[in-house]
Order: sequence, then structure tokens, then C-alpha cells
Amino acid sequence: MELQGEVLFGLSDATESWTALDWAADEARARNRPLHIVRAYHWSAGAVPWELADDRAIALDLRGVAETRLRHAIAHVEETFPEVTVRATVVEGIPWDVLVEKSVHADVTVVGSRRLSAIGAAVMGSVSTVVAARAAGPVVVVEGPPGDKAELARVVVGVDGSSASDDVLAFAFDHASRHGVPLKAVFCWRPDLAAVMSWRPEQPAPERAERWLAEAVAGWQNKYPDVAVQRAVVREHAIAGLVLESAAQDLLVVGGNARHARVASLLGSVSQGVLHHATCPVAVVHPRAEV
Repeated sequence: MELQGEVLFGLSDATESWTALDWAADEARARNRPLHIVRAYHWSAGAVPWELADDRAIALDLRGVAETRLRHAIAHVEETFPEVTVRATVVEGIPWDVLVEKSVHADVTVVGSRRLSAIGAAVMGSVSTVVAARAAGPVVVVEGPPGDKAELARVVVGVDGSSASDDVLAFAFDHASRHGVPLKAVFCWRPDLAAVMSWRPEQPAPERAERWLAEAVAGWQNKYPDVAVQRAVVREHAIAGLVLESAAQDLLVVGGNARHARVASLLGSVSQGVLHHATCPVAVVHPRAEV
């Protein structure tokens, strides 16, 4: 999947930001793309009631804090990833709106996560949740560091047969190839309720599911012969199955096809479900928006 642009990173004040920043910088290095760090601020983040203070003073204070945070981030990247070209922007605006707008021109958008509950993210709106749902291209949400490559951490990609499957597989294989890690393609087969209730023995997944998954992956294996591939048909609901498979792995890749829906309506989707439960970085891949 050849895209021209940058790696866009949304910088926040959360302690998790440095883990996500390292992930974004490493991705920029692997893609040979510049890293664009964006720090957005908005008056609603002020520590005093809006009506009790001068709006100009609040804006200047928030901008000063944002600029200081940004300088520290730039210094960190220049020291840790000296080969990566960095540019930085401070923007007055609601963070998720700023990042969604700028994602149109990015190869990939990277954000950290404060791990709000699903209900909290929907009602209050977390930056990672909104950006993952509405960005113009792939979004990676980094809640914790990727697994150790020395322990064979791999890319896990959820394949579901939807129209977005090719975009998801393209991103997953491209990432695995760039970073030199193996890939595991997973298709989750809905459990047999009677077997789960111990009414009768659980049957193996139908052969047609195994055949279908092999066919879905075959073309990408040919395109990326350097990527070691494993396939698995998992008898489990998609969210639970993918979260289990992705534990301590390099990256979990899933599809997202509801960019324009309200965040509250996305809580039942697989992409939103894994965002709230997976412990490794999660990539949500949308079809690339027309610009």
C-alpha cells in the first residue's frame, strides 16, 4: 500500500504519550517519512471557569503549555531517533477535530490512549476513540508498547470477509515487511452456543472457513514473500478472539468502515471493542478517503 505523506502524531499531556511517540517515530523511520507532531489545545482545558477569566489570558497560557510540551517531544525524538525528520505544529482547536482534518494528508495517524471505558469514551469523547472512528486513513492507537521481537511478537490481522479486508491485509503485510516481523491472519468463527453450554461436543471450524482464509491471504503472501505467515480460524467472538490472539504481539490490525457515524453508535463494532481491551498497539484501517 503505497501512500505519500507523513506520519502524523497527536501529542497530549498524558503520561502514555512518550510510548506512543516512540511508536510513531519508529514508524516514520521504517516508512522513510517525516514525523509531524501536532499539539492541539482548546479553552475547555483551562483550569478555571471560562466566564471567570479573560479568554485571551487562558489562550496564551494554554498555548505556552502546549509549546513547552512540544519542545520536549521534539528533543526526545531528535535524541532517540536522530535519523527521523521532525516537524511540529501547535494548533488552537479541539484535538480530535484537528487530527481528523490533518489525517487526510498522512500515511498513518498515531495517537496514545488513556484507556477510558467504552461508555466513558462514548459519552465524554476520548481523542483516540474519535480519531480512530473518523480519520481519513489508517490510525494506530498505542496504549502500551509492542511485544518483544526477540520473543517472536508478530502482526495479528483480523480478516472478516468485508469489503475492507484488502485494505486491512495491505496495511498488515506492509507493516510486517517493513518491520521484519511475522504475521498471523485470524478469522473468528462464531462459537457453537450448544457446545459452549456443554450440551454437545464442540465441532471443529468448517473446512470452508479454512479454505476461504487461505484464499484471502494467498495473494498478499505472493506480494510479500519475505513475511512469514500463519493462519488461524478461531472459534470465538471477534472481539474476544482478536484480543486474545494479540496479547504481547507487535500490532493488531482491524478494519473500520464507519468514519461518519457518531462515536456512540460504534461501541458494538469490532474495531471499537478491541481498542478498549487490547494491550498491544491497534491499527484501525479505513478505506483511504478521496481528496
